[in-house]
Amino acid sequence: MSPTFSKKSLFTTLGILAYIGATLYLINQFVQNDIIMIVISMIGVILLLSAFFFISVISRIVVTTLVLIGSYCIYMEESNLTHAFSGFGENFNLLSLFLLIPLIGTFMSSAGYLSALKVKVQEKERKGAKHPYRLSYFLTSSIGVLLNYGAMAIVKRIAEESFSSYQDKKLTLTIMRAFGFCMLWSPYFVNVGLMLVLFQLSWSDIGGYAIFLAVIYLLVSWLFFCFIHFKDEKQVEHKTKGLSTSRPQSLTPFYIFSIVLVSLSFLLDWVLHVNMLTVVSLVALFLPFLWAVVSRIFRSYVQDVVIQVQDTFLRLKNELAVFISAGYFGMALSQTDFGTYVSEQLFDASFGSVYLLSMFIVGLTILLSQVGIHPVIIIIGIGSSLSPVKFGVSPEYMAMILLVAWTTSTQMSPFSGQVLMASRLMDQKPIQIVKENASFSLTIAFLFTSLLYMILRFGMI
Repeated sequence: MSPTFSKKSLFTTLGILAYIGATLYLINQFVQNDIIMIVISMIGVILLLSAFFFISVISRIVVTTLVLIGSYCIYMEESNLTHAFSGFGENFNLLSLFLLIPLIGTFMSSAGYLSALKVKVQEKERKGAKHPYRLSYFLTSSIGVLLNYGAMAIVKRIAEESFSSYQDKKLTLTIMRAFGFCMLWSPYFVNVGLMLVLFQLSWSDIGGYAIFLAVIYLLVSWLFFCFIHFKDEKQVEHKTKGLSTSRPQSLTPFYIFSIVLVSLSFLLDWVLHVNMLTVVSLVALFLPFLWAVVSRIFRSYVQDVVIQVQDTFLRLKNELAVFISAGYFGMALSQTDFGTYVSEQLFDASFGSVYLLSMFIVGLTILLSQVGIHPVIIIIGIGSSLSPVKFGVSPEYMAMILLVAWTTSTQMSPFSGQVLMASRLMDQKPIQIVKENASFSLTIAFLFTSLLYMILRFGMI
């Protein structure tokens, strides 16, 4: 057996193991069982140890620090070891989104929906609708809700094969900003799901505020568009490829599938006694399979899923390591009085001002993200430490502040998923993207924090 084959087999096995863990998490939401939780935690330990050898040095330092601090807290508090061990499975609720939501994009590709979408964009280009930036923003902000990071690469590929004239780096940054629009409100995104879990909220509790901020985000994106300017920007000029002479596929099935997907998610959130994070994971797991059977593409869809599972570990190794260790850290921290101490210190540092406290939280998250500390670590640490009641605010307000902190920090962190994706798509160093996007992100951070505080003062949240 060759070393290459052995490594490939290992990655495939770890990918399968990750999906088993996500599936067991979903089962445990309905049939709660200590043995299932122990198995999930064991899978978490295996994935964490395996991923540790394939992540960057900075990520290794962060992961090691989280595990050591968590273990120290458990030792000092003399916590139950079984309960402590369960911390390694604590964040499988969040990992289930990373693992299962991409199944939606896989189905859309297998069903030909994304190809049909590309043909439709090419038709608009040929008919004179030459708005590459506007159309790319719209595509990313709409399909990004369902496809997550994959939407950025898909829209960029559609743009390259459809638009005859555009500035490459400007277009890619526009796509990245559109992705931030989705992060503010979509229940299919892990940051939104984390807020619901941390503060025991339903999506409807924060959905109105999130959509309001998303609309403002859209307007700010439009205002800042004209200030995008990269050095050595190149103007892409080429003839678009000819359309297929065969009858183009209708987008109606794509629209129907999307409507059913979103409607079913909100319906089950209302009917079932589980959080939205669990609901969207369930829908992402089962609906594409059922739709593939009805659409008679089950075999090709399963083949595509198999390929996706084989690539899962390498694609998500960083998220696996960071989220599993952060879950263990958060669980250990909750066993101590650290939360009370932090709450008192932050309140004193902000001079008793909720507004200054909010600014401090957002600013701290942005600052730490610059050195590679993932927002999930900061959010779990703050969210599990701060009691909204102690500051005289609602859980909804605190959830929205942390949501703003996550969204803005990932828009200007050289280590975040969307910045790294944009870096690959435009062949530009991440730090250059951060510099170009800094004024936009900082404006969003200040504006949104101020707007939320105004809403709080008027007693609307």
